[in-house]
Amino acid sequence: MSNTGFYIFAVVAIIIAAFILKNVVTCLMRTVVIVVLLVVLAVVYYFFVGQYDPEVHDAVQGAWDKYNKQ
Repeated sequence: MSNTGFYIFAVVAIIIAAFILKNVVTCLMRTVVIVVLLVVLAVVYYFFVGQYDPEVHDAVQGAWDKYNKQ
């Protein structure tokens, strides 16, 4: 393969790699954002809607107050 052929092959390979990388990174970023949003929604649901128990809340609050007084 001549030098010109090698450089053409290298440029084409870089362009294809950049195109593939762009599509993969975009997909991965969307996945990461969706996972983070789902975790935030699960935490909000757990703490504010699903598992609120006044007795547990009072116990945790009492422990927190004791910890802060030390």
